[in-house]
Amino acid sequence: MTKSKIFLAASSLFAAMTCGFNAQAQSTSFVPAETFFTAGSSAQFNTFGIAGSYTVPPASGPLCGTNHWSKKSASTAPITIVDPRSSSILPEPANVWIAWDNNFQNGVAGQGVICIYASVDSIVGVRAYEARASLSLNTSLAGTAGANLIPLIGNDVALPSTVLAWINANVKINAANTDIRPEDAKFASMRVLTAAGTQVTGRGITGVGYGPFPIGTPIKSSQSSTTANPVDFAIDPGDVDPINSGNAVRGYAEVAIGAAPVVVFANVSQTGSGHLGDGNYTNVNRFVLSKALEGNITHVRDLGYGATYNTSSTSYNNYNLAGETDQPIHVFLREPLSGTYNTMEFSIPMAREIDGDDYAPNVVLGQETGVNASNTSCTTTPCTVESGNPLYHIASNGSTRARAVGTGEMVTAVNGTADAIGYAFWGFGTFQGKANVKYLTVDGVDPLFSGPSANSNGVGVFPTCATSGGVATSCTGVPFTNIINGTYPIWSKYRLIYDQTVSSNIATAMVVYAQNASHPTTGVIQDFVPAAFLQTFHSHYAQVVRDSGVAYGPNNGIKYQVPETGGDMGGAVFTIQSELDFLNDTNNQQTGVLQ
Repeated sequence: MTKSKIFLAASSLFAAMTCGFNAQAQSTSFVPAETFFTAGSSAQFNTFGIAGSYTVPPASGPLCGTNHWSKKSASTAPITIVDPRSSSILPEPANVWIAWDNNFQNGVAGQGVICIYASVDSIVGVRAYEARASLSLNTSLAGTAGANLIPLIGNDVALPSTVLAWINANVKINAANTDIRPEDAKFASMRVLTAAGTQVTGRGITGVGYGPFPIGTPIKSSQSSTTANPVDFAIDPGDVDPINSGNAVRGYAEVAIGAAPVVVFANVSQTGSGHLGDGNYTNVNRFVLSKALEGNITHVRDLGYGATYNTSSTSYNNYNLAGETDQPIHVFLREPLSGTYNTMEFSIPMAREIDGDDYAPNVVLGQETGVNASNTSCTTTPCTVESGNPLYHIASNGSTRARAVGTGEMVTAVNGTADAIGYAFWGFGTFQGKANVKYLTVDGVDPLFSGPSANSNGVGVFPTCATSGGVATSCTGVPFTNIINGTYPIWSKYRLIYDQTVSSNIATAMVVYAQNASHPTTGVIQDFVPAAFLQTFHSHYAQVVRDSGVAYGPNNGIKYQVPETGGDMGGAVFTIQSELDFLNDTNNQQTGVLQ
């Protein structure tokens, strides 16, 4: 039995067919009918895994098949994305899920489906797509049991050696899931590679110093040997690949998936006076959050309000929460190649109302404030000077500011460090089993519920999935009230880019299944708000898409049949209805549109 290529609108209904299993297997030259090979956002990993291997209402069967396997990359059995443009480019470790049907496993001619999601940073995912990167599985993984990384779909099967061999011989990334727009991914890469304090060509922002172009210096973690690897790429079809001029720039179609918040979370394990768990720290003001991320706040009590003035104090610490002792705070940052980092960066410290977008010679602003990327002297312990790579600074009062690479490392670091604070895109899998952390409201606005009191789990308590035998079986609903209405200040719209010229590519079908899986009322896991339910958008602006400074002009993507272009990280929030009214009032002209 075969499945034809599926082309659907966001509201389409469709079913996936599967066939019985037998012991035959395909050769590495077998050509399946349908494929989906994506790399990118860890925040979308679970929902797309469910989309591939779960009977998502209203479908009658899984899209990619009933066989599934997942695993995290390990030093002893690496799973990597390989950029073929230069041997100097380091392979990127990736967590993966793989799903396939029995027609693929049996090598049925003209049939078969296989889907793969490689979880890396969003910017790495966009680069992998443009580079036509391959996926490499260590051969020792053949026959191994899966790690059951995806909730709701049951236990993984063992990975057949023939499936592993086929993947290593054939898989080229043909899609990318990203937390930020492709133009923003290109700009963020340029910013990382530009020398610290030097203006990024075409933008009034300074670089952060992990160059040189086009293959930069790995950004080190303070928590492990993990690195993030800055590598340049091209996304504008009129451009030339900066590493291999023979690698034609790959065009792409773009699909809006939905939106989700970056949540600020804190370790609340210490409940004594002055600690983040004493009940006084359930909210953070965005200006205060900015200063904490920049390293200018080093005391837990500086996050709070309700202060009183002590006229008898002989020190400068005259304002204090009543009865609070002075405790150091431990701040964790992501790496600047992360979509999460850039969403936080341009929503809070680099927002126009805070650090802004004005070039200041030799000054690095935002989360890289005070960071000297060329200083690699701090390797194992916090340093008494502001080290850069890895960032792991200790202040005079014992507070620290440190780099974590990857969502998992960030959450593990905060969960394991008393009085620590960090941030990550929301996802059930991200915080499942992390008992020491709660999330904070920002400016009093809750990222997951209509307000703190609406969270039946408790103020700041993360929703969880019920489990059985270590496998998630059901997940609590999340309404995302303040993402839908745009009032929570740190959120981003998810996108998928894909290659329309790959005839087997079922990327659009995967998006629809993922949106159905996260539907507010009928979905099975609310990791994001499907795009159709959003009431607001981030206004777009001209964004650099070439190293020479050439930029795409902005279009918000709401005007009928006009493509979405430009950047939108931290863009002003407007209602979709206001844009539609404006377009209607001006006879659909672009001049003067809210950009």
